Amino acid sequence: MQIKADNLTYKYMKNTPFEKEALKGFNITIPEGRFTSVIGHTGSGKSTFIQHLNGLLKPSSGTVAVGDWTIRADTKQKHLYELRRHASIVFQFPEHQLFHETVLSDVAYGPVNFGLSKLEAEKRAKEYLELAGIHPDMFDRSPFDLSGGQMRRVAIAGVLALNPKLLILDEPTAGLDPEGQVKMMELFYDWFQEKKERSIILVTHQMEDAARYSDEIVLMDKGTVKDQGRPHQVFSKAGELKAMGLSVPESVKLLSMLREQSGEDMSTAAFTLEETVDQVLEFLRKRGVSDRV
Repeated sequence: MQIKADNLTYKYMKNTPFEKEALKGFNITIPEGRFTSVIGHTGSGKSTFIQHLNGLLKPSSGTVAVGDWTIRADTKQKHLYELRRHASIVFQFPEHQLFHETVLSDVAYGPVNFGLSKLEAEKRAKEYLELAGIHPDMFDRSPFDLSGGQMRRVAIAGVLALNPKLLILDEPTAGLDPEGQVKMMELFYDWFQEKKERSIILVTHQMEDAARYSDEIVLMDKGTVKDQGRPHQVFSKAGELKAMGLSVPESVKLLSMLREQSGEDMSTAAFTLEETVDQVLEFLRKRGVSDRV
């Protein structure tokens, strides 16, 4: 589902003394079938933007188009029902949204609510629970008897079971240990790659994740789009990101340090271990020391 925001403005507590403009003439186009990460400092408008993508928030002015749906300030809630079948949001700590008596019934709830029969919904729920790493032995247990990581996987299976075309992720790995973060991101990426029409929007402060998985990165600052491009384009501007209070992937930090200290004209666009090793070896070869490595 293509996303297009046209002069999108959003104000919290509009027409009160506490009015705050979170999005300011926001313009962006994100093609269908992309894994896009949205980065920016706290308060830059990231979460406000993504909550417009399935109508949780509506523009104060301007428009946001998601696939065939265009959302304006006066769009009625009844017109957003069908959009929400295709655009789903996973918020931070989604396990807090669990409420059914069993794991299976919790995951099947959404598909039933959107029109599937109980039998079809449970079949789909089982499929996505297993995809999320939940063993069938757990299906009839209370979700509140599971570990925190398992509860999060159940909650995410519930979102994936809706079979959205657009999956919107707001810091989905918050609070997980490093191993849990990797497994969770691999789950999302595997889901994304299954069908070419699927899209993911990821809001994250984990720059390694943004670099590793994204086709494109959107940099937000003060309610506007500061930059948009491929990971190597955005993260090559390490100085600008640092001035905004943002970090870059550790591999970029290392290569930037080598470039600054040596004066060599070398690329800093390396986001995997293999790419980083190749860049370092190339750096050493240029300095005539590769035979010592």
